[in-house]
Amino acid sequence: MLSVYGEKRGEQILKMNKISEIARFTGISVSTIKFYMSQGLLPKPVKSRPNVAYYGNEFAERLKVIKSMRDSGLSVKDIKAILARHPFENLSQWGEFLKHAKRSKSFELTPEQKIAVLSAEERRKEKILEAAFRVFSSKGFQNTTMDDIASTAGVSKGTCYQYFKSKEEIFIATIDATLERLLSQAEQAASKATDPLERLGLKGLTFITKYADLQMMIIGLFTEILGGNKKLKSKAKQVHEKVAEFLSKEIERGIREGKLRHIDSKSVAHALIGIAEAVGNRCLYEENFDPLVFLVNLMDFMEHGLTPESKWGKMPEGRLEAREKTLAPKGKEGKRQRQK
Repeated sequence: MLSVYGEKRGEQILKMNKISEIARFTGISVSTIKFYMSQGLLPKPVKSRPNVAYYGNEFAERLKVIKSMRDSGLSVKDIKAILARHPFENLSQWGEFLKHAKRSKSFELTPEQKIAVLSAEERRKEKILEAAFRVFSSKGFQNTTMDDIASTAGVSKGTCYQYFKSKEEIFIATIDATLERLLSQAEQAASKATDPLERLGLKGLTFITKYADLQMMIIGLFTEILGGNKKLKSKAKQVHEKVAEFLSKEIERGIREGKLRHIDSKSVAHALIGIAEAVGNRCLYEENFDPLVFLVNLMDFMEHGLTPESKWGKMPEGRLEAREKTLAPKGKEGKRQRQK
C-alpha cells in the first residue's frame, strides 16, 4: 500500500509519500518527476522539514495523467498547454476530455483538443488552412500570395508547399473545410426546430450571417472561372450542388410532412443560394444591413408569395415579430425597418 503517514484534515485522510515511493508506484524515474515539477506540471509537495518533502494522492493522480499523455505521444510543451486550461485531477477526467475531442469534427475542436487528438502534422496543416481562410476572406484569391498565407500561419513558405502544391490547391482545400464547417453549423442551428419553414429559416440565417466572411473567396472563385480556370469551375459546381442538396432535403422533408406544397426542391434550393449571395453583396455595401430582418421578410414571402392578403384572408397580427423572435439568437433582435 502506498503511504508513509496519514494527515487528518476533517474527515479525509490524505496519504503522503516520499518521491522515491511515488516513482516506484508510477514507474516514472525520480529525475523525470523532478523535471515535470520544474515545468510546473505537478502540484507542490508538503514539506515537513526544509529538506524533507512528501507527496499526496493529488500529486500521484496528476502524475498518472501526465504519464498517459506522454504515452499518447504528447510533448511536455503540449501537456503544459493542455493542463494550463484543463487541470485534470485524475485519469477519468483526461479520458472524458479525449473521448469528447475524438467525437468532434476538426473545426469544432478547441486548441487544446487539437493538441490532444491531432498529430503535429495534422495540426500544422490545420494552422495553414485557418490562416488561408483569413487571408482569402480579406484579400480574395488573386491578391493572395503563398507568402501571405505562410506569414499569417507563422510558418515558412516551404512548409506550406510541403502540404499543398500550389495556391490553387490550398484555395480548394480552404473552400472544402469552410463549407463543411458552415453546413455543420447550419444543421446544429436547426436541430431543435420541428417546423420545416422554421428549420429552413434557421439554416438560412446561419448561411446569411456567415456568407459575408466568404464573399471575397466567392468573388475570387468566379473571377477565376471567368478567366477559364476549369478546375475551379468544377469546384464551384461541386460546392453549389452540395449546398443545394443540403437545402433541398429540408424542403422535401416539409413536402413529405404536408407542411410545404409540392415543388421542385432543387430549383428552390438554388434560388435560396442566389439569395444568400445577394445578401452577401448587401453586407459589403450596406453598413447597417440587418440579415435577421431581411430573412424574416423573405420567409413571409416564401410562405405567402405575392398574393394579396384579400386572397389569404386577414393576416395574423404580429406574425413577423413572432417569426423574428423565434429565429433570433437569445438577446439579439433585428432592427425593424419594415414598411407597415
